[in-house]
Amino acid sequence: MSISTLATKQRGYLTVPGTDIQLPYTDIRGTDSGPSLLITGGVHGGEYPGIESAIRFASSLSPDQITGRITIIHMSNPPAFYAKRQYVSPLDEKNLNRVFPGDINGSPTDRIAAVVIDALRRADFWVDLHGGDIHEALVPFTIFSDRGGDSVVAQAEAMARAYGIQHILRSSSIAGGSYAAAAEMGIPAILTESGQVGQLDETAVQVHLQGLANILIHLGMLQGAQPPQVAGPTLTQFAWISSPGTGLYYGRVTPGQEVKAGQIAGVLKDAFGEVLAEVSVPQDGVVLFAVTSLAINQGEPLFAVAAP
Repeated sequence: MSISTLATKQRGYLTVPGTDIQLPYTDIRGTDSGPSLLITGGVHGGEYPGIESAIRFASSLSPDQITGRITIIHMSNPPAFYAKRQYVSPLDEKNLNRVFPGDINGSPTDRIAAVVIDALRRADFWVDLHGGDIHEALVPFTIFSDRGGDSVVAQAEAMARAYGIQHILRSSSIAGGSYAAAAEMGIPAILTESGQVGQLDETAVQVHLQGLANILIHLGMLQGAQPPQVAGPTLTQFAWISSPGTGLYYGRVTPGQEVKAGQIAGVLKDAFGEVLAEVSVPQDGVVLFAVTSLAINQGEPLFAVAAP
C-alpha cells in the first residue's frame, strides 16, 4: 500500500468493540509515498522491553524523517499488562498470540486480535515486538513464517536478517500466532524476541530500537546506510517442550546453550522432593528459551530447542 499525504503524527486509542479496552497507538505519515508498516508491542503483558521500545520509537520519529506510513500499537494487551499476567488475559484466560486473526464477536482476547488485524489490513509489513515473559528467560531471536508464498517468505526472511538479531528461526508457525496470520494474509511479518523474565532491561530495549531503525532503512522508509544482513544458517527445526505434569521444575539448561539429544534438560518433582519425571532434550541444537519458575503446571512450556 503506497500513500501520499502531508506529513502528520497522531496519537489515539483503538477501541475494542463490546469492551472497555483501548489500545494506545501512534500513527505517523511521512513526507512522501512509501510502504506502510505496523509495529506492535505488548501482545503478552509481561514482555516489557517490547512495550517500552514501541513507546520510545513512536515518540522519537518525526513525520519529516520518513516516507510511507507507520502505525505503532504501543500495548496490544492492556488487560494482561495491568494484571501482571504471564501469557494469558485475566478476562478470558486466552493467549492473544494463539488467537489471531481473532473474532470481533468473540471473547475479549479474540476481539483484541481482530482489532489488531484490522490495523494490519492497512499495512504492507508487520513487526511484532516480544521478549521473555514473566517467568521466561531467553536469548534474542527472530521468527518468520514459512507460509504465504515464496515472495512473502523471502521478504520476511530479509526483514529478519535486517533486524540484526543473530538467531533467526523459520517456523512452520504456531496456530494463531501473529506472524503466521500475517503470512496467510500475504503480508511479510517478523516476531522479534529481546528481553526476559519480566524485566525492563535497557540492553534489550536497545536491541529492539536498533532493529526497528534497521527495518525502516531496509524498507526504504528512513534514510541511512543499509543494515548488514545477519549471516549464518536459518534455524528450521523448532522443538517446544511442555511439562509432563504439575509440580516443581528444576531446569538444567539455559538460553543460548548448545545441547544434545537425550541430555537431561530438567527434573520435575513433587512437593516432597520426589522425582516425578526427567525431561530430556529432543534434538541437538541451541536453547532459545527456558522457564525460570519453580512452580509448573502440566502442559506449560519448559524450554525450546532450535537447529538448522
